[in-house]
Amino acid sequence: MPVETGVPSSIITHRDATAPAPLSNGPRTTMRPTLTIRDDFDPHVSIPPLTLNLPSNTCFPTIAPDKNGYVPPTECNALYEYYPSFQAAVAFTVVFGALLMVHLAQAIALKTKFVWVIIMGLAWEFVAFLTRSLSTKHQQDSTIALITQLFILLAPLWVNAFDYMVLARMIHYFLPEKRVGIFKPSLLAVIFVFLDFGSFVIQLIGGGMAGPGADQSTMTQGVHIYMGGIGIQEAFIVVFLIVAILFHRKMHRLDRMGALVGDKTRWKGLIYALYFSLSAITVRIIYRLVEFSDGTDASSPIISHEWFVYVFDAVPMVFAAGVWCIVHPGKVLKGPGSELPPSGLRKICCCSCCCRGRKSKVPMKRLPSDENVSEELRPIRQYEENNHQTSPPQGFYGNFQTISTGYNQVPRQGHSAHQY
Repeated sequence: MPVETGVPSSIITHRDATAPAPLSNGPRTTMRPTLTIRDDFDPHVSIPPLTLNLPSNTCFPTIAPDKNGYVPPTECNALYEYYPSFQAAVAFTVVFGALLMVHLAQAIALKTKFVWVIIMGLAWEFVAFLTRSLSTKHQQDSTIALITQLFILLAPLWVNAFDYMVLARMIHYFLPEKRVGIFKPSLLAVIFVFLDFGSFVIQLIGGGMAGPGADQSTMTQGVHIYMGGIGIQEAFIVVFLIVAILFHRKMHRLDRMGALVGDKTRWKGLIYALYFSLSAITVRIIYRLVEFSDGTDASSPIISHEWFVYVFDAVPMVFAAGVWCIVHPGKVLKGPGSELPPSGLRKICCCSCCCRGRKSKVPMKRLPSDENVSEELRPIRQYEENNHQTSPPQGFYGNFQTISTGYNQVPRQGHSAHQY
């Protein structure tokens, strides 16, 4: 009977019925098959070692989660380095929701279209802390935790962009020359909002890579990318503050000259609100840079204590967006000059179909309106009513004829009068 084995058959000897028979007629014995493996293996035959490849991030929890899904930070399936507070998350959800409603009401009442940017930022903050409230009750759900982290990290960029747009409109509204240095208002808004969007994309990539559930290498790389994006954001804020200070100096000069009247005398509230909002955003940026400077090490007190998130991230953003509820741009920037003209970049960014359609149209000159014609003819009509004549007034055509006749009679230098 053959024996199946993983050892090469050349080193196996079978002993079965082919063994020599007994020499005597004594009692018959039964020979059972035996297996002998010799030590001298064939050097040309190799047996590969048995290996078991397991994922490097395989998690084997040792403690069962509680009713909210919490496990100690030492466990491999822990998403938080602390026990997150449900009450704090709900409180800031209510605060950002209230600010969102106030800004919506003010935008409708004051008819300010560009405030949709800060409304978007407050909506993202509201979603961030709403999902954080859910995450405190489902602490094993990495999807909810990732959504919370992305919205908290990216929402301030909307408020930052709104600050850029406010200063651009202030330059267009208050300054007679409608520019600060080389920056025209429309170009200033486009440049800084575009740079803010670039920072947004970098932080989005880094925040997604450093999300809950990622392995240590990917998380570290994501943190470094996010720190680069947030550092770029702060560099843009510093450059923007230089432009704001130049605008501030120009406004002081106009104020001393008495060139500001009406609503234009209320410029100080807007510029100080702008400084306050940018300062609050800077506090939040510094906090994030310090937090991630140690990587993802749980021994850092900033990472292992929740109150840092609320004091240095949530509270500054409440101030940065809430100050514009008190000093709303729509209360000052109204009337002529309150809206920015289209920038020159619109022609560059315009799609080819749109531009082709515009070029195909025959340009037509706009005829003067009846109101304008009436204004121009008013002196003639008044003259006709006063003199009851149909001849044109002397002030229009008569004077012109006299001047023409006199022009021909005046001799020019080097010529006589009869030559003309």
